[in-house]
Amino acid sequence: MRKHSTCSRVAASTVALILTAILTAAPLLAQDISGGAGVLVASADVEAKLGKGIFTPAQNKPHAVRPLDKKIIVRSVRAAHATRQTSAGNRQSSGNSGTSDKSTGVSKQTDISGGPLGGEVRHVLDAEGWNKQGDDLFDAGHYDKAAESYQQAIKMKPDYADAYLNLGETYFNLARYDNAIEADKKAIALRSDWAEAYRALGTAYLKTPRSAEAFDALKKAFDLDSKDPETRSAFGVAYFNRGVAAYNEEKYEDAIVAYQQAVNLKANYAEAYSNLGDSYRRVDKLTEAADAYKHAVAINPNMLETQSNLSLVYDKLGRYPEAAEAYRKVIQLKGDNDAETSNNMGYALGKSKRWSEAVIAFKRAIELKSDYAEAYSNLGWAYNNLGNYAAAVEPLQKAIHYKPDLPEGHFNIGLAYSHLNQKPEALAEFQQATKLKPNWPAAQNDLGYAYGNLGKWKEAIAAHKEAIHLKPDYAGAHFNLGVAYLVTGKKKDADAEYQILKPLNAGMAIQLYVMIYKKAPPQG
Repeated sequence: MRKHSTCSRVAASTVALILTAILTAAPLLAQDISGGAGVLVASADVEAKLGKGIFTPAQNKPHAVRPLDKKIIVRSVRAAHATRQTSAGNRQSSGNSGTSDKSTGVSKQTDISGGPLGGEVRHVLDAEGWNKQGDDLFDAGHYDKAAESYQQAIKMKPDYADAYLNLGETYFNLARYDNAIEADKKAIALRSDWAEAYRALGTAYLKTPRSAEAFDALKKAFDLDSKDPETRSAFGVAYFNRGVAAYNEEKYEDAIVAYQQAVNLKANYAEAYSNLGDSYRRVDKLTEAADAYKHAVAINPNMLETQSNLSLVYDKLGRYPEAAEAYRKVIQLKGDNDAETSNNMGYALGKSKRWSEAVIAFKRAIELKSDYAEAYSNLGWAYNNLGNYAAAVEPLQKAIHYKPDLPEGHFNIGLAYSHLNQKPEALAEFQQATKLKPNWPAAQNDLGYAYGNLGKWKEAIAAHKEAIHLKPDYAGAHFNLGVAYLVTGKKKDADAEYQILKPLNAGMAIQLYVMIYKKAPPQG
């Protein structure tokens, strides 16, 4: 019996509190400072989403074709000449076809007319000898003379595939890419299954605007030898350029496939990961975009635009602590002199409930840009969520001064006025917020709240209905509408709102039931 008596006293006390609120025209309304319902919970998030889109996102900028980084072919990397040479038929038994020039390390040999090439006449070279001389000159970096030697080898032996490939690579090092392409093609014509020649041809094409030909040549090289690291690297660049073309034609799914292939071929390809993130973002695959951006900045932390895009994607995903840290990295790269970045970081900190830190960030944004309306509004938003409503008013007034058509500024100052019991001022601000942004459920709900505070229940009902029309599962608006119906004597309508509330928000449903029936709802 004692237990039952205690429960009865608690229920009676609850009902008494609710009745007192109704009789004093201050009903328990669910004012929205979050976009959900908070029943005047000051620490909830504000729905106003400011500071987004300050950075120019990558999807608004075309991607650029990536030229091949390689400047010259280095034999120590390729190690191909030695394996494809045959012995020169006229070499001396010592293996040296001429005397050594100590200054260059290049053998002094003769041409076919008996003229010296930097030394005494020793003997006449055959095609292999000219090819070997070209190799020595190539290794010494004397590419013009190496080209002459390879040309002599080809003159003596027109079907000399090795010499054509050597000549093509020499032209590559001389930045004569069209000549390199011509020589590489002749090597392939003589040996059609030669992976190295296809790789050289594709690499030369990558130095020109002829991306499609580069891709085809490198695909052939890859099909013939998929494990060659140089082929994989160059083919990765070819896929990157294919991704660029698809992206710029707004074929984002095709771009994703191409960029994914690029990073599969070149594991540390930061720029491809960044562009992959852009492509995912264009098709609204934000989780995948974040993952791609993370890979990019892990490889190259100094990619400012990618760090910025990562922070924006985190923001859109609601991953606010990660967004805040990403913005910090942007500030480290840019320097603490960018108002928009400080504002965005403050927004992410606020959404992470780190309100004191958010205040510091917003103040810094205002220091850097004294007429920054969004930062003033966000500063007021942070003060509201710290419960410092008096402090919120001044920055919010400045936000409205600098940008009268900023709906979030009017919304936030309406919240501050509500908590400061400045009811007419609150109503005026919510009216302005809904005028500027009529499809904003939170603003419509809080407009109804403001009408209710002034006893204007007919107008309150209309506003709450509009909030529900915009967001049918809006628990706070259903609660407020139920209260308004109850106060105006529409008990049946109030009960209908209770029934809707039960699956949406059990706590609010119980409160509304107690207000209607002055007892706890039945169990089960």
